[in-house]
Amino acid sequence: MSWMPRMKRKAEPPVNRLADLEFLALVKAGLEELVPGVTEGAQLKGNSMISPQGWAVAVAPPHHGGGHHYDLVALPDVSLQPDVPCFMDCVVSMSADPQDAANTWVQTAGVCLLELLDRRGHFADHAGPEEEHGVPGWHLITSGAVGLGHDVDENRRLQSALLEANVLHRIADSFTADLESPFFNGVKVFYGGTPGAMQAEVRVNGERHEAASAAMTALGLPEPTAFTTVRFYALLLPVPAGEREPSFPTARLDLAPANASGQTDAHSTDCDCACGRHLDPEHPTFALALPHPVAELSEEERRRRVTTNTGPIIVAEGLGNFLKVRLPVRLDDGRTVVHFVWVSLPAAVIEDFVQRVHRDDLAGHRFEGLLYNAVGPWGEDVLHAPVVLGGQRINEDGSVQLSEVLESSDPLLAKIVSETWPTAFVLGDRFPRESSSDVSG
Repeated sequence: MSWMPRMKRKAEPPVNRLADLEFLALVKAGLEELVPGVTEGAQLKGNSMISPQGWAVAVAPPHHGGGHHYDLVALPDVSLQPDVPCFMDCVVSMSADPQDAANTWVQTAGVCLLELLDRRGHFADHAGPEEEHGVPGWHLITSGAVGLGHDVDENRRLQSALLEANVLHRIADSFTADLESPFFNGVKVFYGGTPGAMQAEVRVNGERHEAASAAMTALGLPEPTAFTTVRFYALLLPVPAGEREPSFPTARLDLAPANASGQTDAHSTDCDCACGRHLDPEHPTFALALPHPVAELSEEERRRRVTTNTGPIIVAEGLGNFLKVRLPVRLDDGRTVVHFVWVSLPAAVIEDFVQRVHRDDLAGHRFEGLLYNAVGPWGEDVLHAPVVLGGQRINEDGSVQLSEVLESSDPLLAKIVSETWPTAFVLGDRFPRESSSDVSG
């Protein structure tokens, strides 16, 4: 099951193709929703979004498809001049809303870009050449499968079927001889259509690969009962002879290592904030990368048991279904700290949640779960505390804000949510508020 926060649909989606920078602004918003701060400092120029950390995303002139079709080029390391290594992907909005196309890219090729630069399994899965889901001779980075149909159950069924088919491993002989890049090769796997008119397609480095597409068709994937499309994206990196790991780009995401509680990046409560990112002292935030039980797994076990990781949703076999939410804490100096935490939800609750996302029916919805992180100075005293969630709001850019912890029957968590807390207790000397002299100087 894959999902990204649904952007508020316009009453009348634009008929014409968006300008390159307008579409990249939607991509930027999707990346930022997935990983707050990841696009900080990125500039939109010409036809590109350029990050100060050395990576970029550009819109290429469309070489196939209609007015709602967008070709995107990801450049993980622009310092490698003059021929900058890149990988391509094309997306199309099924609803004629370009936000849908932007979200699709973020969930597939976009998370592969993030994982190529982060390399810790937070955004996409890794598989070595000898692994069951790997491709012989290549290191594999692969996104989850994203369903784009209107029927949630059919989306889930075909997503599961596509993942269980282990497509790239089974059809490897049909396309690996054509992987020419010494850096990384982009492969898109697409499957969908209507009953009796299904299409299987594999694109290698932006071009349809006939042999691989035919080999995928021969796998006999099931047909849906209604129009449904499913896709995932993968990067294949060559593994040098005698080595166990590929050569990764020198550019890196500026994220601090995750600790045992699953906390990560410069917003983490265990980070000394000396990692080079600018933090806004007026809006302090702390992001916990993983639910507590997932963070405790070894890297190998995590790759095996986490079946879905789309950013806002993680599904881990034997551990549960987890949703990323906001936990706001009011401070006595007037600021509000926001903790991005994970909540465990029963399968029926998260399925209802996803259906509401697809129906644009989240506003006012309240649902219950259990908090699955230690948080701030309260630590494990709030781990597994029951929570009531809701509070979806539409942001200025039209996106739906993450669900929010509204209340709890746990006495301590209820106080955390409802009361005002001393700044020194919650923040210590982190996120100091700038004085007026600091601002003016």
